[in-house]
Amino acid sequence: MIGNPNGRLPNMRTLRTARTATAPLLVLAALAACTPAPDPTGDGGAAADPDSQQAAPAIEGVESFYGEYGDYVTVMAAIQDGEVTAEDLEYPFVAQQEHVDAQNGWDGQPPVYEMTPPAGGNHLGQWQTCTGSVYDAPLVDGHAVHSLEHGAVWLTYDPELVEQAAVDALALLIQKRDYALMSPYPGQGVPVSLQSWGNRYQTDDPADQVIEDYLDEYVQNERFNPEAQAPCSGGVNTTAEG
Repeated sequence: MIGNPNGRLPNMRTLRTARTATAPLLVLAALAACTPAPDPTGDGGAAADPDSQQAAPAIEGVESFYGEYGDYVTVMAAIQDGEVTAEDLEYPFVAQQEHVDAQNGWDGQPPVYEMTPPAGGNHLGQWQTCTGSVYDAPLVDGHAVHSLEHGAVWLTYDPELVEQAAVDALALLIQKRDYALMSPYPGQGVPVSLQSWGNRYQTDDPADQVIEDYLDEYVQNERFNPEAQAPCSGGVNTTAEG
């Protein structure tokens, strides 16, 4: 899905010199000049189209964990083409989607993530309900990560660093959005963090305008949505505290 697979200009019919007028030659030259040059990163794969280009972060300050591939669609295409494996990635979790509780020998413990709050990775089989859902206690990470897989954005805040009035204001942003959820995350070390699959934005200011911008950009963003149209309703409504 990356680059021009053919590495050559579109085929044109050979013109016989004896019968070619000057005007047609000029037209052909103009067409050739307007034809995009081959992408030097082309690897002979399928032709790229405008809807399959890498998606650079649209908002300043957003952390992307896709590396050179830019988004979920592109990195998965590279894996399927044999260009790279998940283990070769700097952040393998962007391509890891196993339900740990469905595996043989599961020890009954939810997955533990190297990055907290997590922004992807293997998770539990039930997603956390994320229909503008505001929770007053921490969630089980493995359920929330499953919600990210469905295209949700998870807003977390450190209750030691955010005053209640700011928490209430953030809740209003979440409550009006499907495919969004919010919960406290004690010890996360930054007042507010927003996670979607493979992306994250963190801020010290609970009134940061980018919080709303991130929600607008990444909720159900097809470039970063491993399971398009998967539901956010009907999931787990309990918290880590029961």
